[in-house]
Amino acid sequence: MTTFHRLKRFWFPLFFLIVISMVIAVPQVHADAIISGPPCVIDGSNVQIGGKVRDGKCWGGIDLRLYGSKAPQRNKICQDSRGQDWPCGQMAASTLSNLIRQSEITCYHIDGEFFDRIPLVTCISGRVDLAMEMVLQGLAQVTDKNKTRYILQENAAKKARRGIWK
Repeated sequence: MTTFHRLKRFWFPLFFLIVISMVIAVPQVHADAIISGPPCVIDGSNVQIGGKVRDGKCWGGIDLRLYGSKAPQRNKICQDSRGQDWPCGQMAASTLSNLIRQSEITCYHIDGEFFDRIPLVTCISGRVDLAMEMVLQGLAQVTDKNKTRYILQENAAKKARRGIWK
């Protein structure tokens, strides 16, 4: 038996074991539910899927909250660094509506997370993570519980003095 054949016989099982252990060691992302459909924006942090708009409000759908971020409520008024009032809550809701360019969004309810019995979800419109983009535009803050998620985007918004960081 040649040296090549002896090495081949030894390395193949070792290579196979390495590949299998790498596959097992990769953390698995687990989505409890995938919810998609036409959205209705409640405010800068909350959307409803599958409902109708009546009297300017969302009705009859599934309420969802964007995971990892918190935007001002729709009626919130903020002050900029010069003390000028501006409708930050309305701006957040309007920006979220503009980010949802398609007629449908897809939301992933990750690992059974809830806020006041409302599913916490990661929502995608096209290729845009809606919560991440809201934080990047300075119209939402990173939630305390998820400080590692979107923190770079929040720091960029603060540095550029965008949105609520004016």
